[in-house]
Amino acid sequence: MIKIKLRQLLWDNDTTAAAVHRATGISSSILSEIIHNKRTNVGLDIINKLCIYFNCDISDILEFTKEN
Repeated sequence: MIKIKLRQLLWDNDTTAAAVHRATGISSSILSEIIHNKRTNVGLDIINKLCIYFNCDISDILEFTKEN
């Protein structure tokens, strides 16, 4: 299972989804769905924008865990 760690990134960087939306152009509804684990299909364009915004690696955004 792949988990998107956007909520943790927001917390760690003391920022908001609204600030990410304004800086990246990612829809606020998409950001909300990601934060609340309601969206599992996220395009690489969004991951790329998040990496640029947070100045981080993809592994800081995505986490893979094996399912039993």
